[in-house]
Amino acid sequence: MGGDRWIPLARRYRLLSVAGRGGMGVVWRAHDEMLDRDVAVKEVRLPERFTQGERRLLCRRLIEEARATAALRHPGVVDVHDVVIEDGRPWIVMEFLRARSLHQEIAENGPLRVERAARIGQSVLSVLNAAHEAGILHRDVKPSNVLLCDDGRILLTDFGLAVHMDRTQEPEETLVAGIEGSPAYLPPERVRGEPGVRASDLWSLGATLYTAVEGVSPFLRGHALASMLAVLLGDYAPPARAGALTPVIEGLLRQDPGHRLRAVDAARMLGEIRMGTGPETAAGTTRPRPRAAPRGPLTRGRLRAVACMGLVATAAVVLGAWSARWDSVAKSGDSAMVTYREAGEASGSLGYIDYSVDVPRGWRREEYGAGVQWTDPRGDRLLRIMPIGGDPLAGLRATEFEAAESGGYPGYRLLRLEALPPGDRPAALRTDGTDETAAEWEFTWGTRGDRMHVLRSRAAGYEFTFSAPDSRWTPSHRHYERVLESFRSE
Repeated sequence: MGGDRWIPLARRYRLLSVAGRGGMGVVWRAHDEMLDRDVAVKEVRLPERFTQGERRLLCRRLIEEARATAALRHPGVVDVHDVVIEDGRPWIVMEFLRARSLHQEIAENGPLRVERAARIGQSVLSVLNAAHEAGILHRDVKPSNVLLCDDGRILLTDFGLAVHMDRTQEPEETLVAGIEGSPAYLPPERVRGEPGVRASDLWSLGATLYTAVEGVSPFLRGHALASMLAVLLGDYAPPARAGALTPVIEGLLRQDPGHRLRAVDAARMLGEIRMGTGPETAAGTTRPRPRAAPRGPLTRGRLRAVACMGLVATAAVVLGAWSARWDSVAKSGDSAMVTYREAGEASGSLGYIDYSVDVPRGWRREEYGAGVQWTDPRGDRLLRIMPIGGDPLAGLRATEFEAAESGGYPGYRLLRLEALPPGDRPAALRTDGTDETAAEWEFTWGTRGDRMHVLRSRAAGYEFTFSAPDSRWTPSHRHYERVLESFRSE
């Protein structure tokens, strides 16, 4: 069924065009032929790598999202009209909105003025209050889930991660693939694996307001782990454009949930800002506040953050002494990384290769077509750098198709194949204006007990390939990031 627009869904909803895409789904603009009105239909496309149990869990969550959304009678929540089960999947039928997300608004037009951000914050807070009174935690408040409608309405959408506060989580309800939600908008207690509370949604609202007026997320870093560590440590630059919103943002972003700004106080302060009676000039304020440095004994929140970091470090050690060689620096000052410089004529019209990169000492170097690859002494980890032309995303998609046709990766399972936003790219994939796109293809292949994990990245005329045993992927990838950060093209 998926993209077949000619056969009406449930013999009623004719799919017309794609209105939006997400990580695992598509939102269609559709027409309800029974009531003769336009509607939005949310379709979930389940990754092939999901087990049957994970598929059932995700489908049940989608139905729970529909129920949670339909239960909230609030002008800031989209109306749910119907739930259809077809192709073994639920499809949610909702009111069709002409709107753009707060994320899109910031990306295209820059940071918002303080009064407008306060109005948006007040509207989102109103939805959260209604949800909390109904016993529902949203758990995924972020700019892409805030809709700014053409008719002036402001909505909080996507209750896909919502949970009922009075329900005990069953083992089956644990995370399908690690911590859920966007790392830069996850409150510290969620990162630590603790259950969410009402104040958790308020923390995410604080991060969203910061993004609205500053133009960047306070905790967004190059990779998910770095973002989560920033959240745990409360490490963010003080807002410089927030003006009267500064005490609201800082109050919501307090590490301890019990010490965060209460919803009633946040609503009052946001209302005052909208009315122009806040404690500071609301519009266009650029007065930066000095960053408070931690002094004296560690607070309870920072102690927990340090403890979490200790656990991460301990886990890395347990995963194998082989990783120590990557991080060690000899007493003589000789690093475990070696700098290679490659220069030579490339094939076709790609010009000359001229770059330097740090790779682990002891890795074997060999020519590979127009590029170079290195393998570790054990032979199960590989790094390859190739000159490449064309559109990165289209090129990776074509390569994946060819690999699938040839059967070159037995047991192939796609994890993701996507374009990379500029803020999510390591240094090697950031462009200088000559190439505005970058993309990554991540997958595993092989038998259950001997699977390999592969990441292929393209940008700025190069393809970087890194592979390692799936069982040791996390520490391997962390060190591969060091290789990428060292890459310099001239």
